Amino acid sequence: MSGHEPRPTNRDGHPDPWTAPQLFLAGFPEEVPELEMVKFRVRLFAMLGDLVRRYRPAPFTFSAGYGHDLTHASQAGAPPSVTGTPPPASSGAAPSPELRTPGLSAVQPLYTFDQLVLPQATIDRLLDCVSLVEVAPLVFDTWNLRSIEPNPSTAVNFRGPPGTGKTMAAHAIAHRLGRRMLSCRLSDLESKYHGDGPKNLAALFASAREQNAVLFIDEAESLLSRRFAQPQQAAESAINSMRTELLMALDTFTGLVVFASNLPHSYDAAIESRLMHVDFALPDRSARMRIWQTHLPPELPVRDDVSVDELADVADVSGRDIKLAVILAAIGTARRKLGAVGQDTLLSALEEQRAPAAPDSHGAYAPPHPAATTAELSDTDKESVAERLRHALGGEATSATEEGADGRKDTVDAAGEAG
Repeated sequence: MSGHEPRPTNRDGHPDPWTAPQLFLAGFPEEVPELEMVKFRVRLFAMLGDLVRRYRPAPFTFSAGYGHDLTHASQAGAPPSVTGTPPPASSGAAPSPELRTPGLSAVQPLYTFDQLVLPQATIDRLLDCVSLVEVAPLVFDTWNLRSIEPNPSTAVNFRGPPGTGKTMAAHAIAHRLGRRMLSCRLSDLESKYHGDGPKNLAALFASAREQNAVLFIDEAESLLSRRFAQPQQAAESAINSMRTELLMALDTFTGLVVFASNLPHSYDAAIESRLMHVDFALPDRSARMRIWQTHLPPELPVRDDVSVDELADVADVSGRDIKLAVILAAIGTARRKLGAVGQDTLLSALEEQRAPAAPDSHGAYAPPHPAATTAELSDTDKESVAERLRHALGGEATSATEEGADGRKDTVDAAGEAG
């Protein structure tokens, strides 16, 4: 019986001291894809756990296989391919590492709070997330709030531009809690087979619960967005199923779930009501200076002209931009055998990270998004946009007709001016 399930009662309504032994599974063939193994494990454990709770047998081991009789093989002295000894019922020990799912195995956190360069308000918000987990035994068990919330969970959403430290913060939280990290992206859960996505999501939460790990779901924008009111395509129905499964998983999961999204969306109201948001922003000048200092290790040879103070003056860059700039500058220096990294090399690499998007096939850059500016386009800008549209449509000027309230049809050219 997993730790999050309500304590069973006998017929008189009193607590039942009996607890189910720890379930285990071993000997799965390597040829089976890892994700399929996860789904099989979840279904098998659900049926096996129901059987054990219903009939309460003594601890036992059963064998199942394919291609030959395991029972006869054991009697002949050959070891069966499915082996293992269940732990004592009272031990409450977690499954051994070799019995865990290889494809969704948790790892040790890579970063700590000491490595985060974030505003103090953001650090405090992250520490609040840690506290929610640390005080859970006191609040829900000692103070009996479990009577109103049987499955307390903490779901956090890190939202902000790319490269601002969301993944590092998730690792730091796991490190502070003394837990491992189980990372996944939405693309890892999706499947071309209808119905597999929700099953993969359920298996992911089951694996995190089994390993007592912090679950980190990156690129979660689509998963957190609103469900389609009237799905028109199979893909929309699949997305709705994933989001509905997420709601059920959050309601029954007892650990910490961290989502990361780059684009704040119109979140689904039911999902957003279960989330605690933590906002990440591009670093200010003081933060940029600290990031530059930590990303220029003493072993890296630098010229005397390198000035962290001047490097920090370059605004609108993320921590990832700075890290990549240092790496690219070091690689360029080593390739050219210059001996040391110079200020110009670092600035050049940083500017390349901030460079605008490449032009299209006609040599023109994409026009700015209408929401990017509130200023009305000038006549020159309108003509420039119209010229790009003509190129995109094969050199032909497009026109449309609009019918006014009086029935008169006005011609509107590509630049948006009424003729």
